[in-house]
Amino acid sequence: MTAPVRAPGRFTLQIPDSWIDYDLGNRDFTREQAALRSQAPTPAARAAVDDLFRQVRKLVRSARKQGAMSAAGLIARDETEGLLMAFVSVFGAAVPDGAELSLTDIAAQLSRPAGPEGYGDRTVGSAELPGIGVVARITGTEVVALTDTESAVMLAMHTIIPLPGEPGMFLVVTGVSPNLPLAEAMFDLFDAITGTFRFV
Repeated sequence: MTAPVRAPGRFTLQIPDSWIDYDLGNRDFTREQAALRSQAPTPAARAAVDDLFRQVRKLVRSARKQGAMSAAGLIARDETEGLLMAFVSVFGAAVPDGAELSLTDIAAQLSRPAGPEGYGDRTVGSAELPGIGVVARITGTEVVALTDTESAVMLAMHTIIPLPGEPGMFLVVTGVSPNLPLAEAMFDLFDAITGTFRFV
């Protein structure tokens, strides 16, 4: 079991200008939803926009409940995929004294592996972050809880970064997206954003 970590002011993470900084407050996204609805050409497309924003609100509430320190996301129209959604957040995780947890165990505290529906398994690997070095990374598809009763299968990338000088304490940069057919592009995007992570 991991414990929450608070590290305000300890890191920076650059997000694209087109993304929304969710600030994890009580933002309701009404303006963004109205702007995207105005671009939707049909009632079905407007309904899809409304459904997407319901998911966004649920994701933000879930991230806040799990102790996310920052979160930002992309909500946009795409000619081939229809609607694009991506979400990047930073969580704190601490291994309690005396506990021996693997990196996969730590990532499991944030989400659940996808089931046998053919969505794939998690892959544990590594990445090199400028100024930080080699860190652990877990990619794959996962079941992400939106509420206590609702969940969705999403692409997921967790990059687990040890806090310097604090054994057993980590920051986890997590990227998720429901656009499963765009796995390669989304993982490249999450990798690029995570690559901007810096300790202050």
